[in-house]
Amino acid sequence: MKKENKAIKKNQKIDFSKMKFGRRPSVHDDRTFKLSGHINKENIPAIPTIYNWGKKINKKKWGALGNLRAELCTCAAAGHHIMTWTSNTGKLKRPKDSDIMKAYCDLSNYDPVTDKNDEGVEPLKVLKYWRKTGIAGNKIVAFAKLENKNREELLSTIYLFGGCYVGLDLPKSALRQWNTTKRWTLPRGGKKKDAEKGSLFPHMVLVTGYRNEELRLVTWGEEIIMTIDFWEEYGDESYAVFSETFIRHDKTPTGVDIDLLSKTLDLLKK
Repeated sequence: MKKENKAIKKNQKIDFSKMKFGRRPSVHDDRTFKLSGHINKENIPAIPTIYNWGKKINKKKWGALGNLRAELCTCAAAGHHIMTWTSNTGKLKRPKDSDIMKAYCDLSNYDPVTDKNDEGVEPLKVLKYWRKTGIAGNKIVAFAKLENKNREELLSTIYLFGGCYVGLDLPKSALRQWNTTKRWTLPRGGKKKDAEKGSLFPHMVLVTGYRNEELRLVTWGEEIIMTIDFWEEYGDESYAVFSETFIRHDKTPTGVDIDLLSKTLDLLKK
């Protein structure tokens, strides 16, 4: 079994040409809850203008969770979500790479010995598995899909649920930006094809916070910035994920009562 580098060295460039996609194309399922159809805006507390759930985690501690050796970004993003929840309700729990790999193998035909069938997995499939079976000993209660380009839902999800599980169809320009500024923004000028949605590959990340017109996200073990208009342009599917791991003394870390969340989201009663 190949070993993965534990972390990306400072200023190290990633050769994206050797990386395949990790998020398979989104799958439509009529049974998937829509956040807009279950959220009661009257019960939502005021959303602060700035927030970041990853602030309690040392930037060097995220880890790629196996995503530098296999195309399991959809599972790695789930592992990073577990880290934000546990670090804000008690002691940080960092899933073992082997736990994330197990989930990926269960969900796909990937063989970690031969590296055969390393073709990624759909986010919806991961979410259903996470709810029924669990990942790294953690189970979620429910999940709901956000409306595309709905900023209000995005910010509310990040604040209320400890982050947002986001799928992107990355353009080729994201490669250059990763290797230079670590900031994904709408490309200005340059080759038109480099700005095409999905021209690089599909990817899954965890958005941990927001500030002004920027989002903070975690991917491949690093924190980077993504502008909200980049998310609007290249976002393909985003989900609010609810876990009891994010509850302590019947409240979230921001003081939102669990009863309020239950009333706010009908889906928690389903």
